[in-house]
Amino acid sequence: MANQGLKKAIGLAAVSIVLLVEFSMFYDFFYPFRFLWSQGLITELLLSVVVFLWSLAGVFLVFFGGRSLFRTITLPFFIFFYLSNIGSFFVSNGPIDFQQADLIVSYFQWWAGAVVENIGLAVLPLLIVLVPLILVVERLPRLFTLNIRGRLYAVPVLTVPLVFIALLLSDGVFDRYPSFFRVPALLAFAGQSDLYSAERSDVSYSGSFESQVEKIVLIVDESIRADILGINGYVKDTTPYLRSVDEGLVNFGLAASASNCSDYSNLILRTGIRKEAIPDRVQRSLRIPSIWQLTGRAGFYNVYLDAQSAEEWANYQNFMNEHEATHVDEILRLRQDLAYDSDTVARDRLTELLKQPGKTFIMLNKSGIHFPYFRSYPKDFKLFTPALDPGEPMNDRERSLNSYMNGVRWSVDDWFRNLLSEREVFRKYVIIYTSDHGQNIVDDGTLATHCRPRANRFEGIVPMMVFSNDSEILEQFEASQTTNYDQTSHFQVFPTLISLAGYNELWVRNHYGASLKEPVGTPPEFFVGDAFGRGSVREWVPIFPRRD
Repeated sequence: MANQGLKKAIGLAAVSIVLLVEFSMFYDFFYPFRFLWSQGLITELLLSVVVFLWSLAGVFLVFFGGRSLFRTITLPFFIFFYLSNIGSFFVSNGPIDFQQADLIVSYFQWWAGAVVENIGLAVLPLLIVLVPLILVVERLPRLFTLNIRGRLYAVPVLTVPLVFIALLLSDGVFDRYPSFFRVPALLAFAGQSDLYSAERSDVSYSGSFESQVEKIVLIVDESIRADILGINGYVKDTTPYLRSVDEGLVNFGLAASASNCSDYSNLILRTGIRKEAIPDRVQRSLRIPSIWQLTGRAGFYNVYLDAQSAEEWANYQNFMNEHEATHVDEILRLRQDLAYDSDTVARDRLTELLKQPGKTFIMLNKSGIHFPYFRSYPKDFKLFTPALDPGEPMNDRERSLNSYMNGVRWSVDDWFRNLLSEREVFRKYVIIYTSDHGQNIVDDGTLATHCRPRANRFEGIVPMMVFSNDSEILEQFEASQTTNYDQTSHFQVFPTLISLAGYNELWVRNHYGASLKEPVGTPPEFFVGDAFGRGSVREWVPIFPRRD
């Protein structure tokens, strides 16, 4: 009897250690408890706590439940989810959360390919121990002879749907469950979490239009980190051309993206939802008029250049859908077989549009510098060495950074050199240039580059530049440059665009906030987590170090 008690104590201690390791991966384990309590969601909190306690018993029975064919079949899945969560922590410095689950469900084929190519070596040890760990855990009931009935194995199996229900009740806020059950439940929760996708509301503006310019262009680059641009004072000269431009450019230095994820940043740039409305639990950003509706109402011909999608795909990204697309006069999907050629084709098309007469609004999503970075420039364009070669792991920061800087020279500096070489024949234009988010280039020792639940500040540092051939417009932006240098954010882009399109500036300020011509009054920071408030991650991260 004493021996049996000792075995149970050892088993409980082992499970306790597993759970402590699990829960230590959360930055603030008790946040969901406090949040639900502060919001008065007591019923949701109590039900979540009950399921949480049930899940603790479920973990013990995963390891020591009586052996059966059903256990043999399902056990590998539980172990796989557990190791996947550990892998996520190693790669991104955080456990799998709703945002990552949503990414896996929505873009599984792309996600799987990215994992294999970019972080495969980092998670390979976990895959190696997967089968041996399954075999060991499968035999634990025999080794410990705790005589637990096989039917009790129903407890961990039932925990998955119970956790799923609890996630539904709390909108994913309470997710502090063991990964054996949390990961599959999060995937199911993300899969059923539908967003508003019908028509947007009409533009409610009754004033006159006094457009300031003939061509308005918004360029959203991919993964450009502003503090690694030479024009912003980086130690290496990654942008010699931009640094040499002495007219026609107003540089606002380092700016904050709206999010550290592409889709949320692009949505906010296209809809102008205000910072104070994030997280957007009522999905207002999916219902209010898009930029296309406002520029179209002002008499502009709308063109969308998508260098990230191929012509044959005929898809939409970044929460755009067929209803929003009806307000775009021309959509060109320009992705090429070689990634770095995509922006070249997009630049040529943009050049043509800037020469043609007529009021035109153009939004360009560039291909930019997506990981793996060596795909962002030709093989013979290695100005910074040593750089990554195909198949090399990204954990070598020197090589990764050099590859990234090569991409900057090709995709940013040389790109603008070629575009602006023809600016003398362009119609009257304004170009606002930014990026969807920044990058973690192994800055904290982890491989995930962005869209992480525990983001560092570099993931939200983006450029903010204004190009124009109109002296009056340049003077307006130059007047605010001193005040707004290193202080702007994505939330100022939309009001700037529609002001240029001719909307009354007081109306713009009242409905959408400050433009780039005005001080915003809040520090530059970006949102980490689901922009619609699903899941437990919701934090504003400043792009400059905190001063305690």
